[in-house]
Amino acid sequence: MFEPLDFQTPQLAAAIGVVFAVAGAAILAHAAWRARRLKAWREGDTARFEGTDSRGERPNAPRDVRIETIAAVAVIVLGFGGIIYGMVGQTQQNAVLESNTTAKYPQIQEVDPEQWRGNLLEAEVTTTHGDELYMRIHFDPDTGEPMIQGEYPELGIE
Repeated sequence: MFEPLDFQTPQLAAAIGVVFAVAGAAILAHAAWRARRLKAWREGDTARFEGTDSRGERPNAPRDVRIETIAAVAVIVLGFGGIIYGMVGQTQQNAVLESNTTAKYPQIQEVDPEQWRGNLLEAEVTTTHGDELYMRIHFDPDTGEPMIQGEYPELGIE
């Protein structure tokens, strides 16, 4: 009757996506710096890079910079993919929790999630009469069944 909720995957995917995007940006910044250094060496302007290592003088350095740039872009794309996957997963989870809640409590029309505390949701709930109530809803992690905590005479819960 109720759809189970996935409490971890959307948040985990978004967090890993952020880590990948930041790492990819750092790699891309390093690749851009190396490319600028190589260009300066080709033009004979080595004074700006005195004291830096000599890896750029190797014959395969331009190829290394291209590989580093491609890897950085790939990591950034993976990061944004994880962020988007997490956002879509969170949106689907919100739809499932609303459908589970309205299936058990037909007096509830809309559930607006505010804050999660494990499998306990603090939410702004709109009833079919237009009343807005702030309540705590506990979800069974295996079945997805919601259980409203507290007394709400507006919903017939005492």
